[in-house]
Amino acid sequence: MTTSSTSHTPDSRNTRPITLRGYILVLLSVMLMSTTGILIKLLLVDYNIEPLALAFLRVLIVASAMALGLGLFKRAYFKIRRHHLGYFILMGICGVGLHQLLWVNSVRFNGAGVATVLVYIQPTIVALISVRFLGETLDRNKIAALILTLFGIILVSQVYKPEALNLNWRGLLIGLGTAFTWAAYALLGRYLSLRYSAWTTLFYAFLFGALFLLPLQLFTQNLFSLGAQWNGWAILLFLSLGPTLGGFGLYTIGLSQVPASIVTLIGTLEPVFTILIAFFLFNERLDLAQLIGAGLILFSVIILRPRMPTETFDS
Repeated sequence: MTTSSTSHTPDSRNTRPITLRGYILVLLSVMLMSTTGILIKLLLVDYNIEPLALAFLRVLIVASAMALGLGLFKRAYFKIRRHHLGYFILMGICGVGLHQLLWVNSVRFNGAGVATVLVYIQPTIVALISVRFLGETLDRNKIAALILTLFGIILVSQVYKPEALNLNWRGLLIGLGTAFTWAAYALLGRYLSLRYSAWTTLFYAFLFGALFLLPLQLFTQNLFSLGAQWNGWAILLFLSLGPTLGGFGLYTIGLSQVPASIVTLIGTLEPVFTILIAFFLFNERLDLAQLIGAGLILFSVIILRPRMPTETFDS
């Protein structure tokens, strides 16, 4: 690993006017990433790939693709400072490796729609951590978001039903785990993205995520269980290079043209897209209480959005 004493600082991109192109790029990224739960369920159910193997192969393909791309076009992006290495390792292990492992199993136990909704308590977790470690205040909006999220989780997971309580605790805990690991990714990513290119941050996060998941493959019965199921391999490649790498790529480009508060707001559309797709493909249905719970979680995300100054819209 090459290191450098030169750090990257934020530039003037955040002062650019909002562009229609930026909105479209972020919207496309959200639409792409909303398909991850669907594609994972296809691979788990139709192709019987092991969850642990799926998590590892997905991360490995992304890391390999980024290594090839940066090696050919942007070798300078491999350079990081030694004292930031621990942050990259932690982000890779918790925010990528562990998150992908929990995410795959959350889709397996909860279904694509509920799994995606549970991930979106992440902004509330970030708010709490920010109060404790970043000196932010716990205002009325944040308190309201915490209450709404709590009720939303209860309704979505159906823990109020005795028959569901015995079946869903494992899925609920795994789903909550995906929110915490995604929050870790967001907080560490925010810190590192102020100092490095987003592509540097993404590459090392997925690299260390793959290294974390590698020894766990000893517990899989067959890492390449897809065998000659070429359709399954095609879905896996699309999942890795489309919704994962492509989605994050469009998201990163969009951030240079749209304020983060607007990007976060657009991002709340992801579980909505996933629930709709899951309904049409798998006939996954949420009852009225679950729909209300999903709405409460999404609303809590909206009221936590940062306030931004008035900006000009440039199409």
